[in-house]
Amino acid sequence: MSDIYNAPQADLASEHSSGAGSIPKALEGDYQVAIGDTLSEAWNLSKGKKGTVWLGVLLYLVAYMAITLVATLLTGGSFTDPEANQGVGALLANLLILLASAPLSAGMIMIGIKIARNEEVSGTEVFAHFDKILPLAAGMILMYLLVTLGFILLILPGIYLAIGYIMMLPLIVDKNLGPWQALEVSRKAVTKHWFPIFGFMIVMMLLYVAGFLALLIGLIWAIPTLSIAYGILYRNMFGGHETNPEI
Repeated sequence: MSDIYNAPQADLASEHSSGAGSIPKALEGDYQVAIGDTLSEAWNLSKGKKGTVWLGVLLYLVAYMAITLVATLLTGGSFTDPEANQGVGALLANLLILLASAPLSAGMIMIGIKIARNEEVSGTEVFAHFDKILPLAAGMILMYLLVTLGFILLILPGIYLAIGYIMMLPLIVDKNLGPWQALEVSRKAVTKHWFPIFGFMIVMMLLYVAGFLALLIGLIWAIPTLSIAYGILYRNMFGGHETNPEI
């Protein structure tokens, strides 16, 4: 009987990604997590690209607010009466928001990844992945369910999975993996250097907070730099785009 908890192995070894990494290398732990070097490179790459990232952020926020408005109205919710946003209607609204916003999140992530790989990209990338809305939404739902279950089981499993699944969205759109495959490839690859990546995410969070506390002005530099830093980590782990991986 096959082990459903193993990441897909068939033909992954024959994958040849452009860039520094690849799925087989990442699964073997053949990549580095150098926080200082990554942030330094991201800072340099952000020069001339801040406008691209910020356009993506603004388009994401506008689209997300529109999705929330439509989902709330369709499910009988209310913006003036919080008590009306309960029960089945609220659950349906949240599911609709998740379904429609998952491609936006993936597009925002891909902006940083493409800048990290020196590829052409614009802020409209946030709208470029609605063709994968179903696998992206399924991946998000699976991730939330598993992470929530992990937190119920003594918290530590939830923290492990929350970090382990951080590469799920780009693996779906960039490597054409299915939701479960993307979750497992991300988890198995991240596990090879889980503590350095955990430290990387903590540093990212602290820098976001520092930018916010600096009268929000610091976010002008922090958001583009940290978006690209995530992209560099992904590039170092998984390399370039695969249009038709054999899995």
